[in-house]
Amino acid sequence: MAKGTEASLREIDNTKPETMDRRTRNFQSMYYSWRYCSARLRRLYKSLKFTHGRGKYSRRNINEATITEVRFLHVVLYMAERAWSHAMEKKTLPEGPNAHQRIYLTGRLRKAVKWATVFAQLCAIKGDLRNSLEAEAYASYMKGTLLFKQEKNWDTALTNFEKARAFYEKLGKFGGLEDQVLYRARVEELEPSIKYCAHKVGRSSIKASELLNAEKMEGPAYDLFIAKLEASFFSSSVMLMPH
Repeated sequence: MAKGTEASLREIDNTKPETMDRRTRNFQSMYYSWRYCSARLRRLYKSLKFTHGRGKYSRRNINEATITEVRFLHVVLYMAERAWSHAMEKKTLPEGPNAHQRIYLTGRLRKAVKWATVFAQLCAIKGDLRNSLEAEAYASYMKGTLLFKQEKNWDTALTNFEKARAFYEKLGKFGGLEDQVLYRARVEELEPSIKYCAHKVGRSSIKASELLNAEKMEGPAYDLFIAKLEASFFSSSVMLMPH
């Protein structure tokens, strides 16, 4: 394998290193929007001479044999992030997504999970230990978020969020202070979703003190947590209203 493949997968476009999941949180920035991801993919395809031919579109698959340098892994990562950021764009529409847009949003999340899973599998083969752990955490977070959004398989969603947390906690024991702070932030961001899923499967109850702490969190996971919580409280209040 080419020497360049051994470089950190986070050093994309020579930007300041940060965890892959953290970049997905900044989807509203033009730099990491789905439009940017699409443009970056076109440049990667061209520079790698990995185009899909003229005329009828025919996708070329990326597998273990295909990856001769790190940029092929970047292609897979950008495929996942493009789908994710596209879903988040629909989610943050001023009036909220309508029924059709919610279906589309879920479809984009499924595609993000698909590519994140492929990314984790390839990193396990081609990347070093740190890259592999980051990719596994990334894929687990994606899977948990999709199930959370679908409001089903709460136990599986919880398992994926807990796996992501475990990976980030392990990664936080290595690297410099900046990396440790970033991984700690990822762990804290996962906590509201973990608590809510645990509540749904009957493993714990959500207390007022925990909600106060949850308000300090940020990111898509927190937004989903609050939406589910409000829906749960509304449902309970309706049941308690006199008829």
